[in-house]
Amino acid sequence: MDNCRVNNRGRLVLSTVLGLGLGLDLLGAAVSPAAQSVSFVNNLLRQQRFSAADFRALDAGDAVVRSLDTPVRRELAHFGVVHIDAPPDQFVDRFRDIERFERGPGIPQIGRFGIPPRSEDLASLTLPAKDVIALGTCRPGECDVKLSTAAMTRFRNQVNWSSPNASLQAREVTRTVILELVQAYQARGNAALGQYDDRGEPLVVADEFRALLASARLPLPVPELLTYLEDYPSGQPAGAENIFYWSTVDFGLKPTVRVNHVVIYPLAARPSGVSHAIAIKQLYASHYFQTTLELRFLVDDGRRADRPGFYLISFTRSRIDGTGGLKGSLLRAVINHRSRTAVREYLEHLKRQVERVAPF
Repeated sequence: MDNCRVNNRGRLVLSTVLGLGLGLDLLGAAVSPAAQSVSFVNNLLRQQRFSAADFRALDAGDAVVRSLDTPVRRELAHFGVVHIDAPPDQFVDRFRDIERFERGPGIPQIGRFGIPPRSEDLASLTLPAKDVIALGTCRPGECDVKLSTAAMTRFRNQVNWSSPNASLQAREVTRTVILELVQAYQARGNAALGQYDDRGEPLVVADEFRALLASARLPLPVPELLTYLEDYPSGQPAGAENIFYWSTVDFGLKPTVRVNHVVIYPLAARPSGVSHAIAIKQLYASHYFQTTLELRFLVDDGRRADRPGFYLISFTRSRIDGTGGLKGSLLRAVINHRSRTAVREYLEHLKRQVERVAPF
């Protein structure tokens, strides 16, 4: 450990390692498991070209995030890390109560689906006023909400748009469409995700997710988890558990209703100190995002037995709408910047949620 120093909080200062251009992996098998974990994190940050200032910020307790290069223009990717002064199992325990855990900056509404999903699970979902107006005029190829043609037809036929209760009716149709989507996905997997017909050529969601999955370069190989995400509901890895939830996300553009499938996957062998891999797979988004996958890795930092902690690594890839032309380039830049900021703020929110003495 001669190439590292420990700060007054007992945490290894990774910037020293970076500055020397040496990773703890050079020490080989003689290093402790804790040092190997730090080496794993250090190497990842170095590969993603994090700066010395980023390392200092991470060591000070801040989240650090970088945008990554992507193979296609409409794809965005962010890589973020934050250190959390708590055991990894505490994160998982609190994360399971996702409604209270996730609600915070940028997520004003959230609800978890029960087993089986029921309409009551969506009782608190409301629609932004602009979405209600847009739904009243949606047509295939011309819709400001991401929908299939079948869903547009339901809004046209099942909502009396001249009624003073039109917004309530639209909300009920939205809840029904989302509930049916989750039920169908749980029965048939990606084939049930359908397509978006809101603009241009139809976009098949399963195809987009498959392409996103194929382009992902992960910091740790978890092939059984990725196979499960593609083949769900078949092939559930041993020990994995599923959570389904919806939320309204607001990161400074249009508030967006999203539906997600979460897989919490404990890694018994703890490769490179990784205790858990957590996948968050988007099933639906009302704006911007055609498909999204976030993978989180919880990496042990066990150098102090009296103060267990871990590094939370977040790896997010998304495919977005409207990136063509000058206007699309500007929109992509705005979404990229705001989503990167949202990732950093969200990681710091997670840190606060886990480190607080009382759970919530």
